[in-house]
Amino acid sequence: MANIPDIKYYDKDFSTLKQDLINYARTYFQNSYMDFSPSAPGNMFIEMAAYVGDILSFYTDTQLQETLLLYAQERKNIIALAYALGYRPKITSVASVNLNVYQLLPSNGAPDYEPDWRYTLKIEKNASIKSISNPGITFITQDIVDFGFSSSFDPTDITIYQYYTGTTNAQYYLLKKSVEAISGQIKTTTFSFTTPEQFPTVTINDSNIIQVLGVTDSDNNQWYEVPYLAQDAIFDESLNIPINEPNYYNDDDSALFLLRLKKVDRRFVTRFDDDNNLMLEFGSGVVSTPDEVIIPNPDNVGLGLVDGIDKMFMAYDPSNFQYTNEYGVAPSNTTLTITYLVGGGIEANLPSDDIGLNDVVNTTINTYNLNSSIVNVVSGSVRFNNDTPSSGGGPGETTEQIRLQALANFPTQNRNVTKADYLVRTLSMPAKYGYISKAYVTQDYLVANDTDKQNFVNNNPLAISIYILSNNIDGKITRASNVVKQNLKTYLSYNKIMSDAILIKDAYYVNIKVNFDISVLPAYNSQEVLTKCINILKDYFDTSKWQINQPIIISDVYNTIGTVQGVQSVIKVDIENLAGGNYSPYSYNIISATKQGVIYPSLDPCIFEVRYPDSDIYGRIVTY
Repeated sequence: MANIPDIKYYDKDFSTLKQDLINYARTYFQNSYMDFSPSAPGNMFIEMAAYVGDILSFYTDTQLQETLLLYAQERKNIIALAYALGYRPKITSVASVNLNVYQLLPSNGAPDYEPDWRYTLKIEKNASIKSISNPGITFITQDIVDFGFSSSFDPTDITIYQYYTGTTNAQYYLLKKSVEAISGQIKTTTFSFTTPEQFPTVTINDSNIIQVLGVTDSDNNQWYEVPYLAQDAIFDESLNIPINEPNYYNDDDSALFLLRLKKVDRRFVTRFDDDNNLMLEFGSGVVSTPDEVIIPNPDNVGLGLVDGIDKMFMAYDPSNFQYTNEYGVAPSNTTLTITYLVGGGIEANLPSDDIGLNDVVNTTINTYNLNSSIVNVVSGSVRFNNDTPSSGGGPGETTEQIRLQALANFPTQNRNVTKADYLVRTLSMPAKYGYISKAYVTQDYLVANDTDKQNFVNNNPLAISIYILSNNIDGKITRASNVVKQNLKTYLSYNKIMSDAILIKDAYYVNIKVNFDISVLPAYNSQEVLTKCINILKDYFDTSKWQINQPIIISDVYNTIGTVQGVQSVIKVDIENLAGGNYSPYSYNIISATKQGVIYPSLDPCIFEVRYPDSDIYGRIVTY
């Protein structure tokens, strides 16, 4: 910080302490010693005592200062205080990029020559791709790439790659998908554990550590990272297939993964020290006796059974939980293999078309009843490319940045408190769990009329209602599927305050058509001006720019058209409702909803959408 205040807890310096000692001697030893001149022998002892007091005062003040995040100066203390406030410092900044991923797909041959989707590949997460100009820099993919899955948020593009010689029949198609990748290199290290001990800690001595990717023990058990050891549940994702969830697999086009909470005993926390090394701390469960034997419960206390726990009159030590699995188990008599990611830095900001050398790419394919030679061709055809530069790489946070970030992070404590918190959290759910394009958060009780409020008697009147919408494969607004709602419920429960009740509901979408008449200045091409007016309205009604419960201000539509060069006047703008068929199933009375030039949405949260801009925006040129 620019100006560090002088922390004074004891508020004593050498001069003050010396004078206090002299005053003390004069008061209580006035008959024993009276010579306080600078050359007196007794003055030497007074000054030595004042010197010791001054040093102790300095260290007391410094220690107090180092306990206050706002004023601490030692990096190790600032990092420790940041962790105490729930903030994780960043030791390095990784570069990120969206990579295009390609594979060849054979056709099914005569007579259709259509794509043979049996040959689609699945590329596992953490594929490693090197830079062409600097092979020492690698990028790691963050998600599974499934060429057999396609949706509006994760589309699979297809083009013809090769024709049979001398024909126009497709022999191979080219599939293209996109995946996010970050700069980094995967490394592993091992640590051995023998006799169990509470909260064992190991340190990975490496530079630019980004994160731990996985920890497994000698028995192939998985250990999980959690924010703090008292947290015993993590997000667990599984593919949306019938064996995992028979009720939702029909919605696999809207969510590739299912999201659940999983309780884990084998867990650990990580934190960086002031030398940027990464420490892993494990749990405290060190006894072989099950928790049920240590912790009393109605099933095992005072039953009078031979193997029951007869401790009805025994006082229990509240610290006993430290010996149980409540903080997780401690590894013992095993070897842990830790896989972690290092990298980042400014050198990872690479230009476009520079990330394309396959390093470690693991693919899977169901080879049943497939041609083995074609499988080899398809498996070897995987290619990566970045059509945009990677960005974001840089050094880690400075000491001052850690201080400020921790102070800003503490008030929220990663919890959903306000409506804005729930809105941001809803829209930030990863798309692999289902894409939510629009969301609106409210309390139905606050917007209901007096009659409707009577219906809240048997419900929670203060419940938070989250209205959501998704997109179909063509990018058009549609209702979210059940699996998306279930994943959102799980996702929000992780940061929800216990007393909050959340209702996830479908918002309504109203499709509209825009008709307008304009007159054009004599010096301009009428058709060219009309085309520009249609294009500017397409941009104005672009769904990505509209939110649930946003009204249509007709004067803004007039003004938008009027900004087109060559428009003499906007004569008329009419907006009508379209419903049924390929449009929304919901009809809406536009005339009744229009008040003083504003088309208001319904009381039930809804959004206006121009579903097919090419046909649903119609303009005419009027001449006089």
